[in-house]
Amino acid sequence: MKKLVAALAALLGASGCGYRVVGAEAESAEPLAVVPAPGVVTSAVAEEGVVAGARAELAATGLLASCDPRTDARCPALVIELMRIEEGGAAPGLATRDGPPLARSVTLTLRGRAFIRRTKDAPPERPGPDLTVREFAAREDDPTRFHATREEALRRAGKRLGALLVRRALE
Repeated sequence: MKKLVAALAALLGASGCGYRVVGAEAESAEPLAVVPAPGVVTSAVAEEGVVAGARAELAATGLLASCDPRTDARCPALVIELMRIEEGGAAPGLATRDGPPLARSVTLTLRGRAFIRRTKDAPPERPGPDLTVREFAAREDDPTRFHATREEALRRAGKRLGALLVRRALE
C-alpha cells in the first residue's frame, strides 16, 4: 500500500512540475526563414547581427528554411523586430583637463521582439515578449578605433539577441 501511495504521489508531482523534453518543440516545428521587420532603428550592424544570430540558432536546431519570404509568399518566417538601441556611459568616469569626466566604457542595450508569420499576408502568430540584451564597449581615445569597437559590440549583442528571440519563439 505504501508503494502505491508513493507511486501515485510521484506521478501527480511529476505531471505538474513543468518538466519538458528538450528539443520536443523543435521536432514538431516547421522550418522558418528569418526576415527583419521594417524597423525604426538606424543601425544596420545591429540589425544584421540580430538576423545572423537568429539564422544561426535556427540552423543549429535544424529549423532554418531554404525559402525566401520576399519572393515566395508561402514561405513561413520568423519576423525579427529590433525596436530600440540605447547607449550610455558605464564605469566611473576618468578626469579630464578640458571638460567633464569620460566614462571608461559604453553600455549598449538592444531591445527586440519576434513573431511567426506563416505566409506573407498572414497575421502574426505567437508574438513573443520584448527581450533586452546588454553589451559593453571599452572607451578608446582614438575615435576610429572606438567606432570599430562599438560596432563590434553592437554585432555581438545583436547575435545574442537574435538567438534569444528564436529560443523564445520556439517555446
